[in-house]
Amino acid sequence: MLSSVRSIRWSSLAMVAGAGAIAGLCLLVALRGRPWAWLPFVFAAAIVVREVRLLQRDRRRHVGFDEPDRREQSG
Repeated sequence: MLSSVRSIRWSSLAMVAGAGAIAGLCLLVALRGRPWAWLPFVFAAAIVVREVRLLQRDRRRHVGFDEPDRREQSG
């Protein structure tokens, strides 16, 4: 369990929490009739999506697609 806690990217997790709070607040403000709040909502939501995808990518195991092509070495 301790190793899984250490493997979490805490800066990304904090970014998701902070940007999610800002996105939620901006969404509430925008729905109350302030059209300027849509722009920070979009930016904050995009940051949340990017960081969540980064966290999910880090949790996956390595599949080996980054290895060089071995066909070029044999010829």
